[in-house]
Amino acid sequence: MKKAVSFKRVTAAAAALAAVGLLSAGAGTAAADPSSGSSTSTARQAADASWHAYGSTGFSGLERWFSGSTGSCTYVGDNWNDKVRSARTENTAVRVELWEHADCTGWSITIDDTGYGNIGPWVSAYRVTT
Repeated sequence: MKKAVSFKRVTAAAAALAAVGLLSAGAGTAAADPSSGSSTSTARQAADASWHAYGSTGFSGLERWFSGSTGSCTYVGDNWNDKVRSARTENTAVRVELWEHADCTGWSITIDDTGYGNIGPWVSAYRVTT
């Protein structure tokens, strides 16, 4: 014996399934959210375009976080000029060039999350590259 299903129940069930479908579709876009942890997100890279400077070799001693816009040359400031002895990024997607002169000329090295643990007394500026 077949039971009749009311129009209201079918409509309610269809609406519930549609809502689940929309929520599921939205889950695929969560990676673009900077808080989602996706390293490929442009917003995430912009938020994490920073690096960690240390006043001693071996990633120790005085420390400071620097950040910048991709492509911009930034002076480290009088307090850190020629005083960075080790440095690294904390995000695997970020690369930062450390430069000898304040106008991003002269010697340079590029750091990532593995960093450089022994840098001579010459860093004056940096440029975020990715």
